[in-house]
This record gives sequence, C-alpha cells and structure tokens, in this order.
Amino acid sequence: MGQRVQISIRVAALILAGIMPGLVAAQGAPATVSLADQLSAQYTMVKMGADSSGPAVVEAGTILVIQKGGILGVPYSDVSIVPTKYQDGKIQTPNSLMMKGIGHAFSHFGSSKQQTTHLFQVGEKVYPSRIEVNQAADKVTLGIVACDSCNNTNPPTFFKADLIFQFAKGYLATASPPQVMDIVAQVFTVDDSGGQQDQGGAAQGEQGGQGGPPAPPANQPPPQPQTIQLGQTIDEVVAAIGQPDKIVNLGAKQIYVYKDIKVTFMKGKVSDVQ
Repeated sequence: MGQRVQISIRVAALILAGIMPGLVAAQGAPATVSLADQLSAQYTMVKMGADSSGPAVVEAGTILVIQKGGILGVPYSDVSIVPTKYQDGKIQTPNSLMMKGIGHAFSHFGSSKQQTTHLFQVGEKVYPSRIEVNQAADKVTLGIVACDSCNNTNPPTFFKADLIFQFAKGYLATASPPQVMDIVAQVFTVDDSGGQQDQGGAAQGEQGGQGGPPAPPANQPPPQPQTIQLGQTIDEVVAAIGQPDKIVNLGAKQIYVYKDIKVTFMKGKVSDVQ
C-alpha cells in the first residue's frame, strides 16, 4: 500500500511539473514587446490630415536630418510609392525603369496625372511616419514625410518616401533595438539645432566674440580720463582710480601707492601726486 502511495505522489509531481510552467507563462510572465514597437518608441510619428488646401500636418513628429541623399519621394497624395533601399552603407535609388512602370500604372487606371518625384538630399529635414519590421526578410522600413516648414518649401508638397533597411540574413532575430538604431542613424539623425532662434543667437555670439560681450560700436567715444586734483578726499581718489596696491600710514600723512603713481594725503586730502 505504501508503495502505491509513493508512486501516486511521483505521478502527481510529474504532472504538476508539466503544468506549472504553462500557468506561470500565462499568468505571471510579462508580455514580450516587439522589435517594431521598441523602434517606434524611439521617435514621435507625424500625424497627417487634410484641409481645403490638401494634405496638412496635424501633429508634428520628431524632426530627422537626412545624412545620405538619393531617397526617392512622391507627393503625399500619391497612392503609389517605390521604396528606396539602404544596404551595406549605400542608398540604392530606384531606377528610371521602375518610375516608368509607375507612370504606366497611372495611365492604365485612366489617370491623367503626371508622376512627380523628388530625390531627398543631404541636410533636408523630414518627419518619421511609421516603422515596420519584417523579421523573416530581415527588413526594417521607415516611412518619412518632408518637413516643408523646416525646409522652407513653399508651396508645401509633403513629399513622402519609404526607406528599407536591408540587413544580413538572420540579423534581426538577435539584434537589439540600439543596434538597429545605429544603422538607421547612418541615414537619419535627430535634429538638435534648436531652430532659427538659436541660429540667430549664434550669429550674435560670433559678432561679439566667443561667448564674450558684444564689441562697442566703432563710433563710440573713448571714456574720459580720470583726474586727481589737490584737495580731493581719499574717498574721491579711490572712486576715481580704485584701491591702491599699498598704503603708507604716517599718522596725519598717508601715501597711497599705485602701479604708476603715488598720491600723498595730508589730513585726508591730496597734497601731492608723483
């Protein structure tokens, strides 16, 4: 009988050992955050809308500065878009044949609209609009929209583009978000210029020297020289030329020694200057 009890206990323990990990995973284990969510958290995505004049920015996102030119963009209202690829440190701009294909697609659907494109250049500023991760294909796609107010584009066009970051096979399976962002930063860096006001302040600083006060106007007259006269009091002399380097106190007679002159006082008033 005792042996049967021991066997039953062992069987129950084995059953619990198989069930408990599943219960812990279902109840207590934290949910895994996807790589796409972690990457998206690095930026504030732009929110676009439309008004009577066409596409418009509803909420601005993080401003990014393009570091590598050649990203192909189309107007925001266009349905079709040909992504640009970034691989092995190089931008691979879609060729003219692909763009002709887009034009044929428009004519096929009866559209008389001419396809307008724009190649984003180094220094242009854009907003991120979305991030998609295809781990099976080791691709990360970053959608962007031109920051026309940043680029002084008038009238605004809101060109948009997709840039595919192509990684080596199996890379995204083990890559951390910082590792992926290091690659993204080769093409896009966060704008930290602080805007036009800071640029104006920098220009003023350059005129006034490296962090020093601004230079006085060229036509400003030189300051009047300080004068010392017989009969002036000690306080009047100190106010005019400052404190002395040394003081010789001889009772009723005092001598204030400066770097270039000596002022003698008798009973508190200037009696001689050397």
